[in-house]
Amino acid sequence: MNDLAAIRQSLCTAFCEDVVISERGDLLTVSIPLTARDGDCFTAYLSRRNGGWRVSDAANTMMRLSYENDLTKLLAGPRAKLYECILAESGLLEDDGEIYIDVPADKLSRGIFTLGQGLSRIEDIALWTKSRVGSTFTHDLRELLYSFVPKDVIEESYVPEVHGGEDYVIDYRIKTDGKPVFLFGVNGKDKARLTTITLLHLKQAGIKFDSIIVCGDFYELPKKDASRLMSAANDIAPSIQDTLAIIEKVQHRMA
Repeated sequence: MNDLAAIRQSLCTAFCEDVVISERGDLLTVSIPLTARDGDCFTAYLSRRNGGWRVSDAANTMMRLSYENDLTKLLAGPRAKLYECILAESGLLEDDGEIYIDVPADKLSRGIFTLGQGLSRIEDIALWTKSRVGSTFTHDLRELLYSFVPKDVIEESYVPEVHGGEDYVIDYRIKTDGKPVFLFGVNGKDKARLTTITLLHLKQAGIKFDSIIVCGDFYELPKKDASRLMSAANDIAPSIQDTLAIIEKVQHRMA
């Protein structure tokens, strides 16, 4: 027991030495002994709220992330889902870039560390590589299509009936009362080029079809690749995030 008491006292002393508290107007600031990616410690900003405290980052986390990232792109798609998941799991809220948690007065220390842990996880979102984010694209597109298109009219990885058809595989063939719809998922320049080649080859082979391209982010494609793709396809959804536009385009072609 004496050893436990000594360890407890040692840890409490160490933590107290690492925590710096200061006053800024109506706010108290607490330097949390957790290091951000830029090497600085996270800071919690405390303000009184109905007998308790609001523990906030004062929007500093988003400011840090904005130095090296376009936040509109960083917090979109799979990263946006991860961001929302981190907030929910940590019990944190967000308002116009400010991340915070409201706690009773006797839970202040827990609130401060909860905020620090959550901010650390949120900063790590920037470490996601494009390939890791892109890995969810195929899954997300498939889930979206099957959410509104009957399964009996969709054929995945369709091999067209042309010479060397196995080299011109279509991501999704959707049956209609008229021409079939060939839908392709494009998440990068290589797939954009392959899709353009496939569409042009099928047209030259005399295949009758309508085509829809769903992009991960059309505006990130090289300009020449984007231009060729636009010329070859009947319709393009610039972003898989615009689910309503994708649904409207597919249903229009199926009508």
